[in-house]
Amino acid sequence: MSALHMKYGLYGFLFLIGLACLVFAGYQQHYSELITIGHRAVAEQRFDSQDYEQASQFWLARQDRLTFNRGVLAYKAQNLPRAAQYFRQVSQDTTSSTLRVQALHNLGMVMVALKEAEGAAHMFKEALRLNPEDMRSKFHLERLYHFVMQSQGQLSEASLQQAPGTAKKQGQQPGRDGQGRGNADKGI
Repeated sequence: MSALHMKYGLYGFLFLIGLACLVFAGYQQHYSELITIGHRAVAEQRFDSQDYEQASQFWLARQDRLTFNRGVLAYKAQNLPRAAQYFRQVSQDTTSSTLRVQALHNLGMVMVALKEAEGAAHMFKEALRLNPEDMRSKFHLERLYHFVMQSQGQLSEASLQQAPGTAKKQGQQPGRDGQGRGNADKGI
């Protein structure tokens, strides 16, 4: 009789484990849906979306990734001080070196938009210190030096939006003067 009780006890235990797995899967599904909706809101430029905020309330939520996503949302909404705050927080708090490099790069881009050239250069250099192969930070640091840092005092005349090597010189094709090193990233 005790073998029968043990058998039913084992079945009951396995049933409870399966039920717990189903509940957790439903929880994760809802969390994933909020993240997807948040990404869609960014793509559709609906900057009033609260989906990332709701997702951050979930247990086991990746707070650093959600904070980074909120920074991207703030940047696209032209709320640059808020974007800088989010990216700075991620760069200080995350344990992911890849996410830290992305946050530093994006913080540099925010500082470029705020016309803080020295701060932007520092962020790009820090991103490159952590990942010397980060081509986006290399590209933007070169642009920053080329258009702003070298022309001290002429910050308002230097266009940070103009890509290096696109100016047409007499007898040359655009991008052929050695300055065009690639295209800027499409995102932030």
